[in-house]
Amino acid sequence: MTILAETKEEQISQLIGATIEQLDITDASFEAAERCYHDLGSHLSEASAEVYVQGSFLLGTVVRPHHSDGEYDLDLVSRLDVAKTSITQQELKDRIGSLLATYHNDHDGGACESPKEISEGRRSWCLHYDNFHMDVLPAIQDSASASVTAIELTDRNLRLWQKSDPLAYVEWFRTQCATQFEEERVMLAKSFGSVEAVPKHRVRTPLHRVVQILKRHRDIYFADDLDDRPPSSLITTLAGRSYQGEKDLVTATLAAVQRMPNHVERRGGQYWVENPACEGENFADKWNDYEARRMKFETWRAAVEEDLAGFVQETNGVVALHQRIAKAFGNEPVEEAVKALGARTNVARETGRVHFASGGLLTTAVTATAVPTHRFFGGETTR
Repeated sequence: MTILAETKEEQISQLIGATIEQLDITDASFEAAERCYHDLGSHLSEASAEVYVQGSFLLGTVVRPHHSDGEYDLDLVSRLDVAKTSITQQELKDRIGSLLATYHNDHDGGACESPKEISEGRRSWCLHYDNFHMDVLPAIQDSASASVTAIELTDRNLRLWQKSDPLAYVEWFRTQCATQFEEERVMLAKSFGSVEAVPKHRVRTPLHRVVQILKRHRDIYFADDLDDRPPSSLITTLAGRSYQGEKDLVTATLAAVQRMPNHVERRGGQYWVENPACEGENFADKWNDYEARRMKFETWRAAVEEDLAGFVQETNGVVALHQRIAKAFGNEPVEEAVKALGARTNVARETGRVHFASGGLLTTAVTATAVPTHRFFGGETTR
């Protein structure tokens, strides 16, 4: 349901939400990445390697790259079906790297373009395409874990195998917004034909939007300081732990950043934000090596809080408000959002579906009281 809010606070949330909608990955970009993922999976399956998506693509929290020449990042796990006792970390990394090199050299087009190059990272291999790249994480099953999806992965800087469970993490995240998740799937079912047909990665609850808001704000705030930029896993985990079902985006995001410190532990003098789906994996591990990163995270968190409060407190009219939001999230998506909101308002009004809802907010649901021409926070009328 499209909400056309009446109060200033609700209107600001509406504008921020519409801004973040403009940053969703496009269907064309998602489908291009999906084709390449399936193509790679088919190739690696011939060597008994299972490939699956993890991270923001699976969660539904992807945001468009901040810079025009930026790339989407698709995170994959490549799990090789071998016993831990029969392979070392380096051997696993090299074996997956060899398979990827063969894929790159022998690729003959088809459903997916050929990767431009392959590079090696600390834990993964990266396949570079025109508008995105795929990080492929070599892994084996964690046979000691009770979870069938638990994995162990390589790290060239660490002696011990590292543990993780990205599929269980996605399920944890969805439980943090379970009620809203099901409500959104019901709404999307109108387009897909049934609730069961709605792809889970297409669902956007307020928690999903909170994570996207924070990631976009981070991308702009740390645009010139990429090394100290907080990782998405840390932001997503702290937001998920802090979320308490709020539906208004400003309220939900402000509450999340204010509660985040409550979910940072100190264990034996170490900062710790544990992966809720994998005991022992610490998303704040870099803070223990680089104190400056923790301090910059706190400075950024305070900046988010200050910006959100400033939006609500802005008293100089709609232009000043738009400028403040554009500074935090980028001018282009804000302009696109204003146009989209105006179009929705006009279409809903012209079809007679704009009415006052209880509490004085505007909604496209049919109620008893019709709405006059709408103004957005003191601005010009939309028609």
